[in-house]
Amino acid sequence: MHLFSLSDKTGSLKRSRFFYWVLTLLFVSCISLKAQLDNASLFLNVEHDTVREHALYAKIQNLNFMKDNEYSGPIAEGYTLFGYQLNTQIGYKLSKNLSIEGGIFLSKDFGRTDFFQVLPSFTMRYVKRDFKMAFGNIDGSLNHQLIEPLYNFERVISNRLESGAQFVINKKHFGIDAWIDWQYKETISSPEPERFITGGSFDVFKINNEKLEFKIPLQGLIRHTGGQQDTLHLGTRTYWNYAAGVVLKYKTGARLIKAIYTDVRYVANDYYHYHVGKTTYQNGTGLLANIGFKGLYDTDVMLSYWYGDNYNCETGGFLYSSHSSVPVYSYYSERYRDLLILRISKNFVLAKGTNLMVRIEPNYDIRNNWFETAFGFYISLDERLWLKN
Repeated sequence: MHLFSLSDKTGSLKRSRFFYWVLTLLFVSCISLKAQLDNASLFLNVEHDTVREHALYAKIQNLNFMKDNEYSGPIAEGYTLFGYQLNTQIGYKLSKNLSIEGGIFLSKDFGRTDFFQVLPSFTMRYVKRDFKMAFGNIDGSLNHQLIEPLYNFERVISNRLESGAQFVINKKHFGIDAWIDWQYKETISSPEPERFITGGSFDVFKINNEKLEFKIPLQGLIRHTGGQQDTLHLGTRTYWNYAAGVVLKYKTGARLIKAIYTDVRYVANDYYHYHVGKTTYQNGTGLLANIGFKGLYDTDVMLSYWYGDNYNCETGGFLYSSHSSVPVYSYYSERYRDLLILRISKNFVLAKGTNLMVRIEPNYDIRNNWFETAFGFYISLDERLWLKN
């Protein structure tokens, strides 16, 4: 069903312009591998002090954001996210490896007098060499480094805090990030069913030398709704989303063209709904292929091709889904999705611990001859001040 298809002549002209733009950008950019766009400037709690003990500190974490989705098709809704997040905390180092911290998390959308979220934050974190364990508000969101068909980039704005437990191991030849995010606890009088997400991101067979980097990334999410106290009589729903692929990087050693890479992922989803002794099952698949570049002045450019066959993921990017996320088109779906997505990103260091990221993301729907774009900027602050040692 092509509600938004254009004429062949207009479509051919726009396709020509699109590919000309893509080739021009790829030509003028100098290359350095990134399997995904470099979102490291938006990560939190990356640096861990394992020297101080019995020390008190204050932590300030802040994200200022503006993201404009200029979408007008039936799959993904167009809107603007504009506001800030602030998480102020007091922490204490119980030992060189163990710390606790707590505070208040605020999320504010401009144009509203109230806050989107006002939540307590608390984390107990244990870090020793290549192992980390977090309990409470885990180091989640973009820190998981999931691909966008599994995890929507916008969740750094809409779902920043994740509550549960997390275990991270980073070895020379493999890496693990395993976690559970408990989203809603059900009681007998609950108006909603129990909800939680458990996930894992694994990098295996890692190789990193002067010329070559190689790894096999395995990623998965399980979203479960419903529990033993099924007072709403809705049954249980379980959503499986997983991805596997290969990332290969070759370092040229040149000054301008530093490296080239290929990153290909196969993704799939399974859905199970159990209710009154009956089970409903649905599934879908997809393919994501990326090429990425880091250009002059640390400009990242990535071109992605996405093919989806009835693929769906509630936590994934809306563009990748076969089912509409637009309320007025809730009935609408496209079994097959063919997309070309161009992402241009640049990071600026404003001060120590403070970074500005600018992103531009035009996309082309091949089947419907339809262009859309999104752009945004993000200022992230993650700073710690030692108060007493």
